[in-house]
Amino acid sequence: MTAVNIKAFRGQIPRISERLLTPNHATRALNCKITSGSLDPLAGIEQVFSTSLNIETVYRYRAFVNGAYADNWLTWAQDVNIVPSPNANDPDGRFYFSSESFEPRMSTYALSISSTPYPTAWYSLGTAAPTVAPTVAHTGGSSTSESRSYVYTYVTTFGEESPPSPPSTVYTTYVNATWNITGLQTAPLNSGTITAASTISSNTVRVTLNSVFGIAQYDTLTFAGVVGMTSLNGSFRVQSVDVANTRVTVSLDTAQTYTSGGTWARNAPFNTTGMVKRIYRTVGTSGLFLYVGEVAVATTTFNDTVLAADLGEELPTADSSPPPKNLTSLISLPNGCLAGVAGNELCFSDPYMPYSWPVRNRYAFSGVGVAAIAASNSVIVLTETYPILYTGSDPEGMSGSTLETYAPCVSKRGVVDLGGGALYPSFDGLWLVSTQQIQCITRKLYREEEWTLLNPATFDAVFHDGQYYAYYQGQLESRMLVLDIESPDSVTEVDESADALYRNELDGKLYIAKGQKLYEWDVDDGHYYESDWQSVALQFPAPVKFVAAQVHADYSAIVPVDTSQITANEALIALGADAVAGHLNGAELLALEINGSFIVPVELDTLRKVQFTLYANELPVFTKNVTSSKFFRLPASINTDLYAIGLNASVNVYNVTVAESIEELSRTSA
Repeated sequence: MTAVNIKAFRGQIPRISERLLTPNHATRALNCKITSGSLDPLAGIEQVFSTSLNIETVYRYRAFVNGAYADNWLTWAQDVNIVPSPNANDPDGRFYFSSESFEPRMSTYALSISSTPYPTAWYSLGTAAPTVAPTVAHTGGSSTSESRSYVYTYVTTFGEESPPSPPSTVYTTYVNATWNITGLQTAPLNSGTITAASTISSNTVRVTLNSVFGIAQYDTLTFAGVVGMTSLNGSFRVQSVDVANTRVTVSLDTAQTYTSGGTWARNAPFNTTGMVKRIYRTVGTSGLFLYVGEVAVATTTFNDTVLAADLGEELPTADSSPPPKNLTSLISLPNGCLAGVAGNELCFSDPYMPYSWPVRNRYAFSGVGVAAIAASNSVIVLTETYPILYTGSDPEGMSGSTLETYAPCVSKRGVVDLGGGALYPSFDGLWLVSTQQIQCITRKLYREEEWTLLNPATFDAVFHDGQYYAYYQGQLESRMLVLDIESPDSVTEVDESADALYRNELDGKLYIAKGQKLYEWDVDDGHYYESDWQSVALQFPAPVKFVAAQVHADYSAIVPVDTSQITANEALIALGADAVAGHLNGAELLALEINGSFIVPVELDTLRKVQFTLYANELPVFTKNVTSSKFFRLPASINTDLYAIGLNASVNVYNVTVAESIEELSRTSA
């Protein structure tokens, strides 16, 4: 006698012919959890937040405000990487973010949580250096002479200091003279006027501004009020800057001609309110610039009477620079550095100085960078060809080595940080990379031809509860792929769409964004996804006639759906329009919302069920809603050598058995 008992349910292995797999593997495993071995239903999603943006990136932002922690959702309509301040107990709640769509930025609690959608406002990360050297003269003095050179910097209200100005010419006069410093440049502008615009190629427009001080390649500017070339009104990323002629170029294909007018504004302004200028000077022949004093940013002169013994600290940003404006994939390291990728360079900030990104902390590599992953103080750069590992504890002394395995990263949003390594999609599978190894962990699950059907370049992924979740838009369907990393022996899928996935490190929960709404994953016990599991083909050497089946499941979870409100609505409708208030003047003024009635909207819970389906020769031949663990008869007319078993359930299923006799069924399913 033949019997089949399926337990320890597994998912799909697309690589292997289903007739070569064990019966507990699936040819279809949708909307179910198999990590416990049983076939568990997936609870529904529950809305937790909505905004006015179509969410592509979401971040749970926590700041310590007024003696307590405040949590808020930040959302963007672009792919964005966000890191909190590396400085302990940052009183301003600063955070930093980057994108391929705009320059690196920083914000604070006060800036970001003022009006929705959050973040409300931000500043450019880092401040441009003054471009004008100071001029030095003197009045009075006698006796000993000294030679000095001066520089000055901008400093924001957060203590973020710019690189220095060009140094003054060396000036020599009496030590006890009053050294008159003039020509101190005021702060870079955050907005101004347009004086001309012209097309210089089929898709490039050159725009003349009143000032380009502080504007760099890849900054984003918004133009408005342009007459004639009206298509220039909007937000653009700067392609190049011509300082001598105060012009920028932007990408725009237009046949319009500029007439007059227009304004420009930085999309990420410099933090100039309350800004000051710090003045530094050399002493003797050391060449070091030491602190002299500071003035308001609008002040253009300074009179130095400070004695050498009273000078302050050394200039901390002598060789500093703002971050590259095309910096993406921002990450934070344990040593207080931020890091990111700019084209084919890996860039580091100075420790605990997120606004300072010296050129000495930048490392060029071959190819184009896609993403950066922190591995302790080391960094793994995923590229369009080979991964590259940078090791070291000091951003000035990182050592790079190419991992000699061709495994390009095809989706930045498909990369997940494992803490010390990463998972990411390549053209032929899902790869695991760390400081110790690199390997394709889906080699036994997919050949390249099956993997390609998923269109891995569309992956948007997170790592949650030991599993890799990736929404994909494949060639055949768009679903959520779920892979258990500890036991990558099969995969399941969820018939769900998502515009963004996010694992909140503050509560350990998974969230998905759909349009302008954010949902918590697997929490709504009233609404379950209906699991759809079908076994692989069960091939027998000769025709088999199964007569009975049995399904062990949590039947106590099958409870009647509460339809009492539907009954109440129907009774109300039966009383007529006056009872429903379904027409004009059907209720007293202000009793109901406009166009409202006394009918209560009803959203029914998911019908809890277990449905068994028997397939013969790849066709469904018998279906039954099972309500208990008792065996049930199968049609006597079915006699073939090729079967499959299907289960659609919204409760836990522990095993399923089919047999040629009741006796064999009892022995096998026990």
